[in-house]
Amino acid sequence: MNNSKSHQQIGKEQDLFTFSDLVGSGLPLFTPKGATLRRILNSYIDGLLEKQGYQFVWIPHIARKDLYEKSGHLEKFFEDMFPAMKAKDREYILKPANCPHHIQIFARKPWSYRELPQRYAESTTQYRSEQSGELEGLARVLALTLDDSHVFARPDQIKEEFRRALEINKQMLSDFKLDHWIRLSAWDKKNKKKYLGDEKTWEEMQNLMEEILKELGINYKKVDGEAAFYGPKMDLIVTDSLGKEWQLSTIQVDFNLPQRFNLTYIDENGEKQKPIMLHRATFGSYERFLAMIIEHYQGAFPLWLSPIQVTLMPIADRHRKTAEKIYNELISANIRVELDDRAETLQSKIRDATLQKVNFMGIIGDKETEKGNIVSVRTRDGKDLGQLEISKFLLNLQEEIDKKI
Repeated sequence: MNNSKSHQQIGKEQDLFTFSDLVGSGLPLFTPKGATLRRILNSYIDGLLEKQGYQFVWIPHIARKDLYEKSGHLEKFFEDMFPAMKAKDREYILKPANCPHHIQIFARKPWSYRELPQRYAESTTQYRSEQSGELEGLARVLALTLDDSHVFARPDQIKEEFRRALEINKQMLSDFKLDHWIRLSAWDKKNKKKYLGDEKTWEEMQNLMEEILKELGINYKKVDGEAAFYGPKMDLIVTDSLGKEWQLSTIQVDFNLPQRFNLTYIDENGEKQKPIMLHRATFGSYERFLAMIIEHYQGAFPLWLSPIQVTLMPIADRHRKTAEKIYNELISANIRVELDDRAETLQSKIRDATLQKVNFMGIIGDKETEKGNIVSVRTRDGKDLGQLEISKFLLNLQEEIDKKI
């Protein structure tokens, strides 16, 4: 633990992200390798959501001030928002949350009870005006990208939607090998002004969440004062390999925003009813999740996550053509590979790839060039796997990727 590095140190060493004084603190810039990590995460979460019946939407990054007046953000969340911008006699705000936009997608047309639930998902950035002293690497930023989802459901569907959300979380925890505990974040009865809605609504929401967690056999710890201003939430707190705790995903039951926006559906009797809204995310913010997994793995990512999975190293110029041929074969098989053809010694190339924690090194010398279909493989731990046929090497890589080990 004493030798562990922060995500900022590892991010610099592995060239994953950077900050610029001209851009501003709290606004990370992701390099090609860091952006690759983000794309892998985005693709991963989209795959999980698709299997659970979510549909993908897209929203802009600004909205009229009126939207956040109606949602209550301007009233209850003003201190964490960027000020309104005036342009050509119109007033806009950088979005501090995505839910009001997603609500407008639901509100575009009438719905029958048969068409619910509607599940909307999107990885999109929102903006929070944090104090400069509170910003910390990727863990606390001004622009945070959420794998954000909102479900509009009938009351009788909420338990099933909650279960689906927990299934997604369970899969993520398994794939990333993370320990966790569940916090039920309740409101603070002594400070009711912080929240939308009345006491009766809040007690109903909290009782429903506790009922669902108990029914699903989920152990949780209730903590007062940690709820969102519009509803209680279930927070997933993970413990990384260093024993450090991080708050990641949330599931929130919300009666208040459907009420404020007058959302309705037509029930089986032809009557208008209010849907219940579920806010949920799996990673929480990509930035915080990246900070956590960088520290969790200490930069030694499993193969399926690594921005660079294989580095090919021709020993001399005469081996370069063969290395390029192997490079193209690996690229065609969707392996993330780089070709290190610098005029450096092989030892120097191996050392650099090891420091970058690249999973596998493929060395190409005279024997490999003569045969044309083999490569000498080393792991980042220094294990020599000997000469492997390219087809066998690819098979091994694919198996390890599929198993997420």
